[in-house]
Amino acid sequence: MDSVADWFGAIGSAEDDERLAALYDLDAPAGDAAIDWFRGLARMTGGPLLELGVGSGRVAIPLAKDGHEIVGIDRSKAMLARAAKRAKEQRAKLTLVEADMRTFSLERTFALVTIPFNTFLMLTPDERWACLARCREHLTPTGRLAIDVFQPDPNIVAGLDGAVREDWRRKDPDTGHVVTKFSSTRGNVDATTFHWWYDEELDGGAIKRITREATLHYLYRREAELLFPDAGFDIDTLHGDYTGAQVTPTSPKLLFVLRRKERGSGRERRRR
Repeated sequence: MDSVADWFGAIGSAEDDERLAALYDLDAPAGDAAIDWFRGLARMTGGPLLELGVGSGRVAIPLAKDGHEIVGIDRSKAMLARAAKRAKEQRAKLTLVEADMRTFSLERTFALVTIPFNTFLMLTPDERWACLARCREHLTPTGRLAIDVFQPDPNIVAGLDGAVREDWRRKDPDTGHVVTKFSSTRGNVDATTFHWWYDEELDGGAIKRITREATLHYLYRREAELLFPDAGFDIDTLHGDYTGAQVTPTSPKLLFVLRRKERGSGRERRRR
């Protein structure tokens, strides 16, 4: 059986990749304030738009239905297949490309590049430079890059460290099976490592368990205010939640909208 990389980056079977893609939709159903935030950016910048980590189309499909030209990349074949199926069902036109957000090359530029839902935090600090370089090269001169991450909260990290939580118990509409999601978190000042496991109650009473682990590398506000200018961007706006509130130490989000700096317009560091 061929091995593939799933959306966590783990190498496993194509069957597990497909199941994890379905469980992602069960875990994070579409239709929240984040979609409206990206819709506003799409209206402001026009098109075309590029989404990194498009997944099953949670953001891209609503924007495509609004009439925007959307290109989405992801490293998971199963996520891309699920996005294509959902887009067809909803009569939304998407261009989907299997690619890595650190190395993609599409030979075209976009008015808006988006990295939603903490995807940027899956990159190590060194890998961020490669991703930002690719984003910069794919932006039009007046284009914008939108990055959506959570703001690290040491109190939350300390309170959850090592605890096992039952996050939810839901019926999967694809299979009719009941699925329970559990998670556990361990963090330090640099990153949080999440452990997920999904218990699916099969016909006959057997339990099938799929487990995954992923590390999200924190991006602090002051760190970002140094990183982005060095990578060739100016910070256009920064908000603490999807309503546009100012960032405070307790804001749940860091929502960056960046614009490309022209070469020689300020200090810029290139990393390979």
